[in-house]
Amino acid sequence: MDIDVLVTRLASQGAKRIYIQAPEGLKTRVQEIASRIEAQGIEVLLGCDPTYGACDLRDKEAKALGCDLLLHIGHTDFGVRPVLPVLYEPYAIPIDLVPLLERHLPGLEGYRTLSLLTTIQFADALEPAARFLERQGKRILFAKQARNQREGLLLGCDWTAALPLEKEVDAYLYLGSGRFHPLGLALKTEKPVLALDVEQGTLTDLGKERDRLLRIKTYHRGIAKDATTFGILLTMKEGQGFVRQAFHLKTALQAMGKQAWILVMDEISPAKIAGMKLDVLVNCACPRMDEDFSLFKKPILNPADVYQLQREAAAADAHVMVEESAAAPRA
Repeated sequence: MDIDVLVTRLASQGAKRIYIQAPEGLKTRVQEIASRIEAQGIEVLLGCDPTYGACDLRDKEAKALGCDLLLHIGHTDFGVRPVLPVLYEPYAIPIDLVPLLERHLPGLEGYRTLSLLTTIQFADALEPAARFLERQGKRILFAKQARNQREGLLLGCDWTAALPLEKEVDAYLYLGSGRFHPLGLALKTEKPVLALDVEQGTLTDLGKERDRLLRIKTYHRGIAKDATTFGILLTMKEGQGFVRQAFHLKTALQAMGKQAWILVMDEISPAKIAGMKLDVLVNCACPRMDEDFSLFKKPILNPADVYQLQREAAAADAHVMVEESAAAPRA
């Protein structure tokens, strides 16, 4: 990130006081960034709450603190309508992925057609990586991410840069760091998802991890069939607050004879519901929460799981009605 360019952009906005949001990985630089901005006569407030994405804007807090602009670092526009202007600084990380790809070419044997995917930090490295793989005889395909029309850009809750190509590719190749983004895709497709970790230098087929999570999910649905008390997790974050869906899920659970409560909080954590008697949680916020069952020590379902339970319950009821009808004495 070129701080001088950033300061120029801020000055062009006429900002007098700004609020800065940055993800945990960039907290080491945020003081330097703030000092450079303040040197231009702009007042700066540093947001210290976790920042999970552009679905998690702190625009209302910024406005309440008298700011006239929110500087959101690390992500691109998610489509949330803010209450004050937002300047998005994606924070691109320059990296040459070719040496790492060259080292792991044997792991890509058997996959001729690949879809390359990454996050915004490494988006500029996709094209050189694609050209290298094409020289190795690979066919590389890209689809555009729906929210910002960037090719190959994967979000933890949006797989539109990948799933339209499912029938055409042999595998998906994620180039980036961490497992959250590619594992989310792996749970949505039967095609192989390979993760090339730029920090660890490893190439991993996520098939085993996907199968493990699917088995756990099936087990949790089994527990939920006999469970009686459900907590529906709803966040106040603008880009994650699915209020209408939460009420729809509550109605669906009650129709199955369950007790359900909608639990509202900003930062969702086990401590905030520790005193409540709940058998199962339903995630109506960020998809990342689905994998936090070990943290909450309870099964966590997503909306699709609840609707699957509803269909199974309806099918079971229909089967019972057929059996009762067949057993009824005939006149």
